[in-house]
Amino acid sequence: MLKKQKEKIDFNAKKTGFFRYKKLGADYLVTNDIGDHVFLSPAVFSAFTSGTVPSGSADYKNLAQKGLIRDYMDFDSLSDRWRKKSHFLFNGPALHIIVLTKRCNHKCVYCQASSVKSGAGLDMTRETAGRVLDAIFSSPARALTIEFQGGEPLLNWPVLEFVVKEAGARLKSSDKKVGFSLVTNLLAMTAERLDFLLKHNVAVCTSLDGPEDLHNRNRVCAEADSYGAVVKWWGRIKKKSSRTKNGPDALLTVTKQSLGRHREIVDEYARAGARGIFLRFLNPFGVAKEAWPGIGYSAAEYLDFYKKALDYIIELNAQGKSSIVEHAARIFLGKILTDSDPNFMDLRSPCGAGIGQLAYDYDGRVFTCDEGRMLAVEGVDSFCLGNLKKDSYADIVSSPVVKCLATASITDIQTLCSSCVYKPYCGVCPVFNYSEHNDLYLHHPNYRCEIYSGILDCLFERLRDPKTKKLFEAWAGSEASAAGVHL
Repeated sequence: MLKKQKEKIDFNAKKTGFFRYKKLGADYLVTNDIGDHVFLSPAVFSAFTSGTVPSGSADYKNLAQKGLIRDYMDFDSLSDRWRKKSHFLFNGPALHIIVLTKRCNHKCVYCQASSVKSGAGLDMTRETAGRVLDAIFSSPARALTIEFQGGEPLLNWPVLEFVVKEAGARLKSSDKKVGFSLVTNLLAMTAERLDFLLKHNVAVCTSLDGPEDLHNRNRVCAEADSYGAVVKWWGRIKKKSSRTKNGPDALLTVTKQSLGRHREIVDEYARAGARGIFLRFLNPFGVAKEAWPGIGYSAAEYLDFYKKALDYIIELNAQGKSSIVEHAARIFLGKILTDSDPNFMDLRSPCGAGIGQLAYDYDGRVFTCDEGRMLAVEGVDSFCLGNLKKDSYADIVSSPVVKCLATASITDIQTLCSSCVYKPYCGVCPVFNYSEHNDLYLHHPNYRCEIYSGILDCLFERLRDPKTKKLFEAWAGSEASAAGVHL
C-alpha cells in the first residue's frame, strides 16, 4: 500500500513490487518489507511507479536487485531474508530482567521505576529468586540474558550473588547459554564485589549523564558524590577488564538540562574511553511523568539535540579522535544495512513484551516488560502476567495479556505504521501508548513516533555521504556492548 502524498502518482501495479516511499530532501526514499532501500530522483521515481524504467539500465538493475520490479522478484530469496530478520519470533523470551530491590540510594529527577530510599519487604528473597530462575530456565530460548535492575541492585547483593552462582550451577545440566548484565549507579560497589562480577563475566553498565554538574543535577544523591562514584569505579573496571569482553558501559538519559550541551556530553564519554554512547530520550513513566514540566521537552527539541550530538560523534570518528558508537543509530543501521536484526525489544514487530522478554519484580510478580512494571507503580496492573508464588511459567507466557500486546504491536495492522516508509525498521510500544492515551494502539503520530521517525530521517540523510556511510556500515556490523539496552 502506498503512503498517501499530496502529489499525484502514476502507479502501475503490474510493474512494481510492493514498496513504501517518502520524499526526503530533493529525492524519494523507497523501501520494501525486507528492509531494502533506494534513493530515486523525481524523474526516476516517476518512471519507477509508472513502470517505464528502461530495462537494462543501471536504475532498473538496482531496483530489480532490491525486489522492487514485479517481474524480477525472487520470492524464495526474499522470504529467506525475511525469516532471518525475524528470527526472534521463534526463540521465546531471551531477556529476563530481575528487579532485585525497590530500594535505591539515589533520587534521580527522572526515575521511571519510582524507587524508594528505604523500607521493609522491598528486596527479592532468595526463595523468590529461585522461582525466577525456574521460570528463566523454562524458556525455550537457547541464549538467555539475565539483567539485574532495581532500585539499585547492589543493595541486595546476597541475592544477586545467589542468582549468578545458581544459574551457573544449572548450566552444567543444560544446553543453554546465559549472559549476565548489571545496571548500577556503582555507589555500593566494593573491590570484592567487582572481583566477583568480573570473575563471573557479569557486564557492568552504569549511568553517566554528562559532565559532573549535569550528572549530579539529574542523578541526585544526598549522601555521596554520584559523579565521583561513576568516575572512580569506571576507571577500576576498565583497568581490570578486557576492552572487548567485560569493559564498562554507560547509559545517558537526556533531560531538558542536557539540551544545548551535546558536545560536553559526548566529550565526557570520549574522555572516559567509552565504546559507545546511548542517547536516550525521556519516557513519561514514574517520577519522570510528574516532573515533566521541569525536565521534559518536545520531540522536536530532542531531535535537534540528537542530530547535533550524532554529527559531533561522526566528526570525532572522522578526525580519529574517538571511535565511539551511538547505540540508537547502531540499532537502526543494523536493520537498514544488514540482513540481520539486532533484536532490540522496543523496535520489533511484534515487540518483545512477553514473547522476547519478561520482567520479574522483587515480590515475584511478572510483567511483560520493564515498562509494564513501571506502570504498575502508578497503579496500572494491566501488564502483570501473574506471580511466581502461585503461577507457573506456562501460565505466565500463555496469559491473554501477552497475546494482546503481541497483536497490538504488529506494525502491519497499525494504520500509520502500515504505510510508513520506516515500517521495516521500527516498532510500536503498547505500554507507551497506554500510558499516553489509555489504549494499546497508536492513534496518531505521538512523541515516541515523532522521535524515531526523526532519527531515521537523520540517518538516511547522512547515509548519502560516502564517508559517513562507511562509518555507519562499521557501526551496523558491530555487536551491542551496552548492558541495559534491552537487546
